[in-house]
Amino acid sequence: MRPTAKQTALYDPVAELVRVNPVPSIIVDMQTLSIAVVNEATLNLLSYTEQELKGRSILELVPSEDIAAVERAADVPPPEGETFWRCFKKDGTVLYLKLRYRETMYQGKPARFVVAVESRSTPFADASPTPS
Repeated sequence: MRPTAKQTALYDPVAELVRVNPVPSIIVDMQTLSIAVVNEATLNLLSYTEQELKGRSILELVPSEDIAAVERAADVPPPEGETFWRCFKKDGTVLYLKLRYRETMYQGKPARFVVAVESRSTPFADASPTPS
């Protein structure tokens, strides 16, 4: 059975790639820095619902001291290899993530396809809790 015109219009191969990816993945609208597409693995990792994340700015998901770095990273081409970021889970827990991201287009707008893996170690100098 062939898809209807409406189904074809709604199908986006980039979004589908995110949705079927077993690794936490999102598409970020680079004009607004908001999450355009999120997959189930990301929802499980961060403990949010799709409705809570879709349309939300990625700046709301990082510690305040990381916002300027995220904004700068949005203005430059993606790095080769992996980069590390901190991110909040819904309960406020900070996760250390290894990210890979690539430029793409989503719904005719510049976007980034981001894949995240929780890091067991971190390059952040202040990541380890200090003894009390």
